[in-house]
Amino acid sequence: MKRFVDREACRRWFARAILWFYRGRTCEGPAISIAEVLENPRKILIIPDLRAGGLFLGAPKFRAIRNRYPRAEISLLTDARREYVAREMPFIDDVILCNDLLLPVGTKLRDLVGRLQRREFDVALCFGAPDCLLPGYLCYKSGAQLRVGFHAAEIPFFNFRIIPRKEPCYEADRLSLLLRTLDIAEGDMRLGWSISPEGAGKILERYLGERRNEERLVGIDTSSGIGPPLSFRQWQGVVQAVDENCRAIIFFDFDQRRVANRLKEMLGPRALLFQTDDLPRTVALMEACEGFVAGNTDLFHLSVTMGLPTVGLVPEHDVPRWVPSDCPWVRVVARTGRGEGMGGRVVGMLAEMQNSAFQKR
Repeated sequence: MKRFVDREACRRWFARAILWFYRGRTCEGPAISIAEVLENPRKILIIPDLRAGGLFLGAPKFRAIRNRYPRAEISLLTDARREYVAREMPFIDDVILCNDLLLPVGTKLRDLVGRLQRREFDVALCFGAPDCLLPGYLCYKSGAQLRVGFHAAEIPFFNFRIIPRKEPCYEADRLSLLLRTLDIAEGDMRLGWSISPEGAGKILERYLGERRNEERLVGIDTSSGIGPPLSFRQWQGVVQAVDENCRAIIFFDFDQRRVANRLKEMLGPRALLFQTDDLPRTVALMEACEGFVAGNTDLFHLSVTMGLPTVGLVPEHDVPRWVPSDCPWVRVVARTGRGEGMGGRVVGMLAEMQNSAFQKR
């Protein structure tokens, strides 16, 4: 845990230093006509919020940009760990990968900036939050003629700066503000994440076998996300409570593989482990679940989008920002130090949403 805290503290300190360095500077470069650039851009760079959930919350916005500019070449910059999600978006022409940069310095950053600048983008749209340094900094360094993004302070990362709301709001609503400012119609905000019944059947047969139609399944995502991940002790009570009622599918990413393996050892052969590095397989397994439990992770936001009964283990102060208020299939359980009582509350909320689906076998 200490390693995680130190890493995040280093990010925040360096971000404050960089922002202080640029504060008050003016945008360099020739004056441009915003209306002319937005009329018919040839190349558009989209920089999503690079944190967990950024691609799933942003995908409907990216599709709206494609609908507005059907002839433009649209590139998406994303974390290499989420390449498997980005490449499943048919409205994106090209995916540019960046590594998880602790600090915005070094050879890897220079190589990435060089690749961006060689593309000669007309427009760069940055969906990163005002308190996140890297998306805005990469937007600035991309060299795009028009750079659009969120920031309240006078910082030259953007030459079209959108002032975010002062009061907390759901992240998807913040992203929509960028589209409304640019007069881009969002249309239907729903975006289906599903695969064909034939493809799903083959995936379920491979991972679940003949038992897939006989058992009730609950997905539990132990992956890393926003904020410190839950410890094994915190997950232990949740997983045990779910396992008394259903079979658990434990989703995990590379960073949290040790926690997932310990939970697998605790539950024995009943539990299924699945590493989230393939989106069609992930979606197929999630669709087979009657409920889903996660922290503030990518799959939490995917589950909300898919309409699965979802319980989020999210700190109370983060709820307005990361949990939609108009989704009756979503509940929140406050995290406790050692997970005391979390398991019972999770199962109770899943049972409430699914009625009798979670009664004991």
